[in-house]
Amino acid sequence: MRSTALTFAALAATGLLLASCASSTTSTEADDAATVAVTTPTGADIEMPAEPQAALGFYTTDVDLLITLGFELAGTQPIRDDFTAFPDFFPQEELAGLDTFGNFPEFNLEAVLEAEPDFILNGLGYEEDLDGQLQKIAPTYTYNAFDGGDWRDVAAQAAVDLGREDEWQAWVDQYEARVADIRERLDAADIHPVVADIGLWEGQVTTSCYGVPCLVLADLGLEMSPLMNATDEGLPAGDEYTELSPEQVGQLEGVDIAFTGANEDGSVAVETDEALTGNALWNALPFVQNGEIHGFNYEMLYGSPSGQDAFLSVVEEALLG
Repeated sequence: MRSTALTFAALAATGLLLASCASSTTSTEADDAATVAVTTPTGADIEMPAEPQAALGFYTTDVDLLITLGFELAGTQPIRDDFTAFPDFFPQEELAGLDTFGNFPEFNLEAVLEAEPDFILNGLGYEEDLDGQLQKIAPTYTYNAFDGGDWRDVAAQAAVDLGREDEWQAWVDQYEARVADIRERLDAADIHPVVADIGLWEGQVTTSCYGVPCLVLADLGLEMSPLMNATDEGLPAGDEYTELSPEQVGQLEGVDIAFTGANEDGSVAVETDEALTGNALWNALPFVQNGEIHGFNYEMLYGSPSGQDAFLSVVEEALLG
């Protein structure tokens, strides 16, 4: 994950806009509503509405978490600059009719202000200067959802801090029930493949234990290729990843099933790159020969309830049909 900072001129202009409009960011209704005091993971003490009526998720995964936790959404929400809509695996009913604006990797604070949120959930806690800017728009709960660990840990803490433990536990319960059901069916059918999450970057085949795919594969107890560099517990090992040159891709010969990120239009780099598809070593790999490359919307990588559920479905379909 990386973001591009606003230009100095744009940042200055946005700062002036925030300063001039700060008094209008809280409606009369919000003034009259009950508030609760919350201390965020950044150490900020905020006063937020007890029942926000126009919550905004600063990154798309924040939008999904807001929905899971039962928050009312503002009428405008952000999407990635390289997407045209919310990810298709997000809860579409709750997102119906919402307007969108691009907000990553470039940040559009003017659009955030114009959305008139009464509460902001911001998972980009690694952007140290961002929290202070968002606090000028609305009470903001900033946390780091991209610290390389299990996103569920920080999301669970957010649910506790925001008084939404029951909503969070309801999601956990249904997810764990699905995992248990799939594991039981895999065991009954004696299906125990070696799996890997792979990608293509600048001509190199990559594999790592990053984000949701690694978490789901570990939850299901599947054997991951050692090239993924998972921890001994089968969990993410930070930013460690393996790069394989065209001459090294044969090292993936022990992988039975491969998963790979796909673009919004469904295109998959490892299936369209001519240099790779023309590589004899690549074409000799069992999962290539057997058509066991399964694409998934790459936005599932970044950790949200719907992304976790959706990748679980991808694996279920790949292994059980």
